[in-house]
Parts: sequence; structure tokens; C-alpha cells
Amino acid sequence: MSAALPAVTPILSRDIVAASLEHLSRITLPGGRFIYAHEAGDTDQRHDGYNLLRHCGTLWFMARAVNESGAAASDTVLDAVRRATGFVGRKLEPAPWARPDQPSLALVGKGMVKLGGLGLGLLALSEVGRIAALDGRLTDLPFSLDETVARMCRYALDEIDGSDFRHKRVLATGEVTTFRSDYYTGEAIFGLLLTGSADAELTRVTTSLMQRGYGWAQQSHWMAYAACEAVERDVVPKALGATYLTGLMEAILGDTLYRYRRQSTPIACRSEALTRVLLLARRLPDLLSADLLARMRTHAAENLALQLDWYKDGQFRQGDGTQRVQIDYIQHNATAFLHWAELEG
Repeated sequence: MSAALPAVTPILSRDIVAASLEHLSRITLPGGRFIYAHEAGDTDQRHDGYNLLRHCGTLWFMARAVNESGAAASDTVLDAVRRATGFVGRKLEPAPWARPDQPSLALVGKGMVKLGGLGLGLLALSEVGRIAALDGRLTDLPFSLDETVARMCRYALDEIDGSDFRHKRVLATGEVTTFRSDYYTGEAIFGLLLTGSADAELTRVTTSLMQRGYGWAQQSHWMAYAACEAVERDVVPKALGATYLTGLMEAILGDTLYRYRRQSTPIACRSEALTRVLLLARRLPDLLSADLLARMRTHAAENLALQLDWYKDGQFRQGDGTQRVQIDYIQHNATAFLHWAELEG
């Protein structure tokens, strides 16, 4: 990498997180949807489309930014988080084919239930629940926050199928489709672990997936999150965690073709994985080798500097040759800077 890359300081990182949070708050519409995509610097030039999973992921970042900033959030930000949470709440429905003695909630978009949506919804609601200023204001959830999360967990746990999960169903009939995502499994495990739902079946599946290096080929940032959570919560042995995370980090460090796409989000997702594992290693300093950690830190710093090429005023563009800004571009990029601020601060 070029020596001319800018230094990414903790102050710059915190400023980016704060500006991204403010921008997302400004583009939260009265009903809780976001302006999903727009031209950089011009929210009146909007693009069609919406994605419920990306809504949940964006809300998760917003709530994290509120909780981890160390400063009181503005009323504008809190109201945006409340409205975006309400949008998620109105998408939760009981599955008509589920067991009546174990009530659950599915996150439904366009008549379909996607496992990744449950995982990201759990992340979002778990983090929103930590914002004390919203206590009693989350009136659009179907039940109390705790009960809503518990029923969502029950649905996700019921989707365990052998050594993995079922990824997508038709709400009306329960039909399991053939669709598979490279990321839904990691999202589901992470969401379940973050909400404390590590029962015997989830432990078994998580252990099996990590033993076979699931997610290495995809350089999966969601499996980085899931594996770190599994290690911190003693769901898997630390030796397995070290082996798995070493393999995943070496996969990212060893194949940097993603950088040459010149798009912000593929780089940001690897930055998320690298920085999340670095945060784990700070708490467990003997988990990974010193050489690996040094290479990870250098690689992460290079990535973050590259991400600045597409940043301005709390907005991250898709990449070279386009002015498109989308909520998930902001989520992934700003989350990486959130991690870096904690690492370097």
C-alpha cells in the first residue's frame, strides 16, 4: 500500500461515527423507514428499493453509536431510533405454522421470512434496549422488548437444521425455499449469542461450523462477529476460537482482491472483521499470535484510510464512478470506524 495514505486517528473516527449517526437520523422518515439510497449530498435525489435486513443492520449501528459515544444523544437521534425500531416491530408476525405451545415471532418482508433478518433484528433490538432514554417509548413492538426478543430467538433457534440453519421460508405456508445466503448463518448465530440464547443446539451448531472453517472462503465479517461472541461467552473452547479466527484473518490478509474493486463496503466489511477480532484480542491477549495481530492492525489501518476516499459529511458512496449513498454503505463503513475509535482511543 502507498505510504501516502492518511492517518486514521481516534478523533477522526469518532467524528465520522457522529456525522454518520446524524445523517441517518435526518433520513429517517416519519414512519420509521429510511431514505434507502440517494445521491451523495442530495437526499432529494433518491433511488428506489428497500431492504429489511439492511434496515435492521443500520438501526443496530445507530443504537451502538448512541451507546458507545459517551455523550448524551440528541432528541432528534433518539426519535429517529425510536421510529426505526417501530418499523421493525410492525414487521414482526407469529408464523401461522409454528407450534402454538412455543409462540415465536418472524420478521416478515414481502411475505417471506429470512433468517438473516431475524439475526440482524435481534442485534438491533438488543442494542436499542440498552438506550435508557428510550425506556417506555418503544410502543410499536408487539410485546415488551424482552418478550419480543425472546419470541424472535425462539423462531431463529427453531430454524436449526442439522449442522446449519434453514435460511428462508414462505410465511403463509412455512415452505422452506432453496435460497441460501453466505451471511445469514453468521448473522443468526451472532444475534442469538448477543441476546444470550446459547442453548445446547446452538452451541453444537456453532461449534460444528467453526470446526469446519465455515465463512473462511467468503471472508465473512458476520462469522467474525459470531465467533468472537462465542469465544467471549465461552460457548466454544478458546483453542477452537483461536484456530477459527486465525484461519478467517489469514483468509482476509491473504487475498486482497476486494480492495481493487474500489468500492467502500467490501473493504468496510473486512475492516469490521479485522477490528472486531482486534478488540477481542485486547481482552484476551494470548488468544492469537503477536505477528498475526500486528499484520491485522496494519491491514485494518490501510483499509480504513482507503474507505475515506468515498466519505463526506456522514455519507459513504458506493465507490468510484458513482455518487450513490445507501444505508448499508454507511452502516458497514461507520461501524468499522466505531471499532477503530475504541481500539485506538
